[in-house]
Amino acid sequence: MNRSMDEITASAVTSGHVPYVFFVKMDFSVPLCVCSAGYDMQWNGITWTGLGLLGSIEPIQEQASLEAIGLRLTLSGVPTEAIAITLGEQYQGKPCQVWMAPLRDDLQLVSNPVRTFSGRMDVPDIEVGDTATITVSVESRMVAWERARTRRYNNEDQQNRYPGDRGFEFVAQMVEKNLSWGR
Repeated sequence: MNRSMDEITASAVTSGHVPYVFFVKMDFSVPLCVCSAGYDMQWNGITWTGLGLLGSIEPIQEQASLEAIGLRLTLSGVPTEAIAITLGEQYQGKPCQVWMAPLRDDLQLVSNPVRTFSGRMDVPDIEVGDTATITVSVESRMVAWERARTRRYNNEDQQNRYPGDRGFEFVAQMVEKNLSWGR
């Protein structure tokens, strides 16, 4: 993944002690925006809910080769009533992004966070007790690298992708049509 870092962020990351925060946005029907801080934070016009020790992110790995790398996000201490929401919504394949930002000594952002991972959510793993633990796997877009792309060149497929486009409207009529070219 190509990432750029401004000079302020680069110098903050290379200093001796670097407090940092992760921002995670999961695109459910209502986007879930959380951060690894123990308090809510404002960034990018959004209030990011601070999870503190309730949430965890597996270490983000990168490969030099073309290989799909995933990530696991865990949320602990979820009330069992909230499990129904998780199970009732179809979110497999929806986007999930993770950003990292160094913090100043007063625990405010040094500069804009750097996106460290972008992928698509997979099915959750849920453990239920007095409270629940939800683990969501997020797959890199490289998972679809070898997957065949099915595309039909007909009006129905075109309407699914681009509603209102009439480019393939008469294709079905042209299948058995004999056309005379020249004399």
